[in-house]
Amino acid sequence: MNKSVLKIVLVALISTSALAGCGFLKNILDAQIEQFNEDSNTYKSELDQVDNDINDALADIDGFGKTDYHDEIFSSPLCGVTIDCTDVSQGILYFNFDGVTPCFSPSRTRDGQIKVELVNGNSWSDAGAVIKQTFTDFKVTRLSNSRSIEFDGVKTLTNVDGHNWLQFLLGNQDYSYESRSNDIQVSFDNGASAEWNHARSITWSYVPAGTDPNVSYGYIGFTATGDTTINGVSGMDSWGVNRFGQDFITYYNQPLVSNTYCGLWRFNSGQLVHEVNGDDYTLTLGVDQQGNPTANTCAYGFEVSWNTGNNSNSAVFSY
Repeated sequence: MNKSVLKIVLVALISTSALAGCGFLKNILDAQIEQFNEDSNTYKSELDQVDNDINDALADIDGFGKTDYHDEIFSSPLCGVTIDCTDVSQGILYFNFDGVTPCFSPSRTRDGQIKVELVNGNSWSDAGAVIKQTFTDFKVTRLSNSRSIEFDGVKTLTNVDGHNWLQFLLGNQDYSYESRSNDIQVSFDNGASAEWNHARSITWSYVPAGTDPNVSYGYIGFTATGDTTINGVSGMDSWGVNRFGQDFITYYNQPLVSNTYCGLWRFNSGQLVHEVNGDDYTLTLGVDQQGNPTANTCAYGFEVSWNTGNNSNSAVFSY
């Protein structure tokens, strides 16, 4: 098992891309709702990529608190990033992005800085360890259309269970992470801005071969949910003010569950709700072709239900 298979990045949810991308729904959703869903997906995916990169880098640097570095600048294998280790003995790293190197697919550049601080625990591998990420002019630009998104503010990531790879691969220990942001300022290329908050938990598990009677080999399981309550709404994942000045919330009625056997993008179950500008959109994941919870090992797709003005309906889509 390659450790890189296990990523702390929250899988970029098909939910937001589904709302923005299905041609049938585009005939129903107005332009502002389409844009909000695109922004929501971009916000999640870019911060998830940051968590993934930081986790990979810390595996190379061996946590924090090291005092035997001879080079103050660490030549990182991450795309377009150098890591300033000047204050590593104080539990601080600076991820500096060059703003010119094309990365990932679709190709994009990243500019600015993220300061990473270990604010709880002696090492990131410890149970209960917390890293604080401070974004300063962190700008991501998609090269195909020059559209950009910039983040300024603070988020935290908590390693709930600690890292014990042997126990994980034996199926005896899960890996759980809590991600939090408060009032992250988001700026867009057209001068618009938004304010974003989120509170979510993700858990990775391993099911060894022979454990699941329906699967002949081992696989990784994934669960995600919102984990805070605001104004009586539980399961809250994200909330704030979008680029149009509209309040929004996203919350889970049921955790999202998937695995590497069916595909991490092919969720087996889960339900979340987007509410924005007086409209709501409910996504029920892991259904059959009739929109019912699947009885099969892997699901057919997902159902979208919406209440937009006087228009209420639902439709089922395949993965």
